[in-house]
Amino acid sequence: MKLGLSSFLFEDYQLESKLPLVKEEGINYMEVKPKEGHFNYQDPEYLDKISREFKRNKIKVISMHMPTNGVDISLSEEYDRVWSIREVEKAVLALLRLEGEIIVVHPGSTIEDERGRKRRREKSEQSIEEILKFCEQWGIKMALENTLPGKTGDSISEILEIVKKFASPNLGICLDTGHLNITSKLYKDKQEKVVECLPEIKDYLIHLHIHDNSGTKDDHLLPFKGEINWPEFVRILQEIEYQGIFMLEIRKNADSEEREIIKNIKDLHLKLLKG
Repeated sequence: MKLGLSSFLFEDYQLESKLPLVKEEGINYMEVKPKEGHFNYQDPEYLDKISREFKRNKIKVISMHMPTNGVDISLSEEYDRVWSIREVEKAVLALLRLEGEIIVVHPGSTIEDERGRKRRREKSEQSIEEILKFCEQWGIKMALENTLPGKTGDSISEILEIVKKFASPNLGICLDTGHLNITSKLYKDKQEKVVECLPEIKDYLIHLHIHDNSGTKDDHLLPFKGEINWPEFVRILQEIEYQGIFMLEIRKNADSEEREIIKNIKDLHLKLLKG
């Protein structure tokens, strides 16, 4: 099992300044988060420069998260929806310059009320169709991420329905373990738990966002710091022959620094493999 790290951990810093630390601790795979002051996905000159830095530090960029600067592909206002699509497509082009493979996309953000859920879903699918064609053109895979409660795509069943509808080899699922742990608590009668959903989505699972929590807050903790059953999760991942990266999406907190968190990843790797 190959471990990777999302640059989400360093989002308050220029990403290139943290790459030597990632290399030093032996992490070879990363997901990049576009954010002003962290990673400028809209500047070709910058992209070429940081691409060289990734190579110099022997780090392979696997994936890129969609921009989160107001981007929402499920918006009803057509101007804003189309703008959001173009921002995701810019991120796809940035990913290409880094020789990455997967763009992670949220189907939508907060739904104002349940009456708007259907409309949001329709707009999301309309946007996904357009972005997917763009990804297919450039040979990039698009991974739909299950979201937090109250947003488009906040259930595994909904994500699965959307992916099956398009039936494209370039479209799959990014399972976010932390998000699912929260939604499984809120929607007890409708939502499968983190471990239980794996066999159902195995044919569509192309990416993972790995983090832990206690089921109430999106803490983005290291595995074993919350309540998810990680030995069982890893066992079933191996059983379904998941071939992707175990991508950690960890948040820095007041009790730990980035270096300490990254050092813990080595021990975590061994612990996960032992079960």
